[in-house]
Amino acid sequence: MADPSNMRINPFIGDGGTTNYVDFTEMHIIPAVSPFVVRLNEVPQKKDPSNMKVVYVDETTGAPTTTVLTEVAATPGAGEFRPDYSTNADGDEDWNTGLIEFSSADAGKSIQVSYTGMGTLAGVKNNRFPAWWLDRGDGSDGDFRPTGNTTISGLKQYRSVFIPAGVTISVNRFVRIKCQGMFVNNGIIREVSGVNSGGSGASSNGGAGGNGTIGTSSNGGAGGSGYRGYGGGAGGAFLSALDSTQDLTYYGGTGGGGGAGGNGSEYAGAGGNGGRGGGSIQIIASETIITGTIAANGYNGSAGVSAGVTYPGGGGGGGGGGVVIIISCSIKNSGVVTANGGSGGSAGYGAGAGAAGGAGIVFIKELGVL
Repeated sequence: MADPSNMRINPFIGDGGTTNYVDFTEMHIIPAVSPFVVRLNEVPQKKDPSNMKVVYVDETTGAPTTTVLTEVAATPGAGEFRPDYSTNADGDEDWNTGLIEFSSADAGKSIQVSYTGMGTLAGVKNNRFPAWWLDRGDGSDGDFRPTGNTTISGLKQYRSVFIPAGVTISVNRFVRIKCQGMFVNNGIIREVSGVNSGGSGASSNGGAGGNGTIGTSSNGGAGGSGYRGYGGGAGGAFLSALDSTQDLTYYGGTGGGGGAGGNGSEYAGAGGNGGRGGGSIQIIASETIITGTIAANGYNGSAGVSAGVTYPGGGGGGGGGGVVIIISCSIKNSGVVTANGGSGGSAGYGAGAGAAGGAGIVFIKELGVL
């Protein structure tokens, strides 16, 4: 008997149900390694031959080409595809895995598939992974193909994503991208707002450096250095926060402010501010190619300012690195993915520089064909 966890059935057949036919267009990436199969997001109508149309997608622009692949009923060669209309799993002709097989000659290529669907694949469960690893959204934000620099944040539910070379996507604190089809980044995705900033150090009679504003973090920022006991403040606490979707989102911790020297009420030195913690970038897609950059780095601490050796100012601590999470059935990554801590701020004359922020989290998980 076939394993039903790897199949789809027309949910409208039986009990007097009526089939509801809907036309769909999806973009996918053929896996770079065997098996060279793509799973559709909907139950395709079973016909022999099928009513599918498959074309290549331009690797530079992300636009569909006019080059049509040929449907075959046997093992496909270059430029061919084989849908599974003849599965007949467990003797039931209505079983349908929703898989399309391609040739190894087309491995790694992007395609657009147009077909008639009969319903969603809801109700088929997979217990091998956490549910959120498989939640690619509802595609309500359409296809994302920016032609110029832009800013995004919060929850995004795309059908496909193609970011060309030369385009920068700025992230305001956090973004959670759910993508039903292909996700291609040939440009730059980077978090640009950071999370809070550490205050500068206290200044009277060798007081301790100011604490960094409590960052919502998975990785605390480093404390700034001081001089002659004028210590830098502590980094942000190890915390997380609910984002606008009420899911936990993790950020890098804020760096502590640098210590500043003083003499009674007299003040001349100034401790540097701690760097902001890095933000959060999460990507859950069907297939992923990265040739560009994805960065959620912490920010550098500010420099301390001193007036001679009497009133030193320590540098602020660097912010902790943020979080980058990428989960996809297939991943081809030749780009740069980072969540580095920020550098410590330089010291004023006679003081100490800030310490660097700690590294954040980069989590990349390839699930394989489901």
